[in-house]
Amino acid sequence: MSDTINWNETAICDFLRFEHKPERQAAYDDRNLTKLTNAGLIQRNEEKHTWKLTQKGEKKLADIRQHFDSGKLSELPLTLRHYYFDWGEYDIHNLPVNALSQVALRDKSAEIRRKAVELLDKYDKLDKETSNALSHDKDWEVRYIAAKKADVCNFFTEENERVVSNVIRNHGVNKECLSHWLESPYSGIRVQAALLSDDSEVDEVFERLEPQDVARVLDVKPQWATREIIMKAWEAADERERRELVENMRDIPDSFIHQVFKGEARWALRVRMEDYRKAVRQVLELGAMFSEDSEIRRKIWERAEREI
Repeated sequence: MSDTINWNETAICDFLRFEHKPERQAAYDDRNLTKLTNAGLIQRNEEKHTWKLTQKGEKKLADIRQHFDSGKLSELPLTLRHYYFDWGEYDIHNLPVNALSQVALRDKSAEIRRKAVELLDKYDKLDKETSNALSHDKDWEVRYIAAKKADVCNFFTEENERVVSNVIRNHGVNKECLSHWLESPYSGIRVQAALLSDDSEVDEVFERLEPQDVARVLDVKPQWATREIIMKAWEAADERERRELVENMRDIPDSFIHQVFKGEARWALRVRMEDYRKAVRQVLELGAMFSEDSEIRRKIWERAEREI
């Protein structure tokens, strides 16, 4: 659909008013009236300050309305396509699902494709076949919505962790999915896959993780921390990751601690050691209220150990 007018949102609104409420011209923007007049879409009535559609304007208005009603939007100028979605120019009781699905699949504008998908999803009109096709869209926000109904296998090589997260939320994810995502070049996706593993698979999963992923996984699953996992991940970790690893250290031998204190990463462990010293001092101070053979103190200590 070719056009000779540079549409903006208010110009569209004023033009569409001629369809139902041309008498409310006092509310029209003078600049839009000038723009529409120069485009040959409206003309002044004999009565002063009133306007009416020209024959060209009537045809243009009917053409826009036909596109809106049919859902075949991609021929319209971009601003008109946006207006359709942003201002509810669709009929929610008779939504042109097939045509809007084609817009979602083929429109040149990623934002328009996303808005079409959002509209179809809002009214539960996005079917699995369309979702499968949309799962390969270049825009991650389109793939994110498609993930609700598309086949999981379409996302084995997904690059955006938010999309994978939506796949996980909406599907029963099996071991095949996890296996693919553990090989992803993107850390956020590998971590999500690891967190879905069973406790019985921890060793195997950590063998497949990159060292920099370990801290993020243990931050959510500290019960998986072992000395071997921590020590293996330490050297490859950055400053932030080392802070997280320190928080989850378990059963670490003195030899490793001495080694760390000789390296550049010693500050990360020093903070934790100082926290331990303060905690021990507080325990000793509080423990002074009990006798040396206190059964109550022993039970409290054992309970605290179990909770850790």
